[in-house]
Amino acid sequence: MQARRDWLAMKRIGEPVVPVGATDLNLAAHLFHPPRLTLARELRGMTKAELAERIEKSAASVGQFEGGGRASCRPDPKTIGTLALALGVPVAFFTIKSPPKLLDVDACHFRSLRSTSQRERRRLLARGSLLCDLMDFMEEQVEFPREQVSSVTQTVATMAEIEQCAVSVRRSWNLGLGPINNVVNLLEKHGVLVTHIPENCSEVDAFSTWSDGRPLVFLVMHKGSTSRTRFDACHELGHLVMHADVVAGNPESERQANRFASAFLLPQESFLVECPRWLNWEHFYELKRRWKVSVGALLRRAFDLECISEATYRRAYVHLNRTGERTKERDEPPSEPPSLLAKAVEAVQPDITVQDLAVKCGVSIADLEAIVGLRQDL
Repeated sequence: MQARRDWLAMKRIGEPVVPVGATDLNLAAHLFHPPRLTLARELRGMTKAELAERIEKSAASVGQFEGGGRASCRPDPKTIGTLALALGVPVAFFTIKSPPKLLDVDACHFRSLRSTSQRERRRLLARGSLLCDLMDFMEEQVEFPREQVSSVTQTVATMAEIEQCAVSVRRSWNLGLGPINNVVNLLEKHGVLVTHIPENCSEVDAFSTWSDGRPLVFLVMHKGSTSRTRFDACHELGHLVMHADVVAGNPESERQANRFASAFLLPQESFLVECPRWLNWEHFYELKRRWKVSVGALLRRAFDLECISEATYRRAYVHLNRTGERTKERDEPPSEPPSLLAKAVEAVQPDITVQDLAVKCGVSIADLEAIVGLRQDL
């Protein structure tokens, strides 16, 4: 038993050898690390005023707690317990001294940046920070796939260059020019850490960023269209490949990422052979089942490659809107949930349990399971 717990020993100076327990409120107050309170609050999507109301303090007091000023401005033991209860985290969460790897919102390619509130963005970035902390520890226990995105990055300016870029990535990853069976597993195999966006973050569609040299992709897995989720994943891959040095939120970069996703999923050389030259719906749905790409995206690809005219393209979308297929298509492919981190957690058991990992990260088991992907409701 002792050997099994040895990995829990803290190596950094100033941290207790045994993790802070649920009743160690005085110790938690003594070891309180202000950035962890900010992280917990943003993880729950709360403002300082909302948290203050829950713990019956002023917003100014919460600001002082997070500011990390004089010892007299820090929460007392009773307040530590109240904060832990209000935020749904163990008291040990506030004592971890390692600085959280806060993701930079300006470096994240949010799909719906204008409609996304600052609160929702910060909530997802807080989640991503915990994910990165967990990943750092897991990389000491498990060998993850080598990151293979930076080796295929390139600068593009024209649509022709984007087409060439998509084919180049396929060639580098030995994909050929046929349908991709599982996009999410493909990204994970090439070192991309893919995670889901919680269902209650309805304002965010998808986004991607880099953290310590590892590409991260956040996807909505419950949008009711698995084919569109696959497209989103490839859209974010486009950002990672083409826009490492481009300011996020640029409308032109969004258009480029869409074209990359289309070209990556439906290579021009293959698609031109298979695409109909008139509005044959059964043919398009057959292609959907074959390529696992939405009919809407197939039509757009057909239009971009001049297989169908603009008038035909517009008529097709009128039909999709009228029949409701614009938002709910038939023949959707199976879901492709992320599995890399969940498999890593399974691999270290029983030597390191989920409970052990939760203690190490200072989070609840429920939060850890949600971050890993065992649960979908954080």
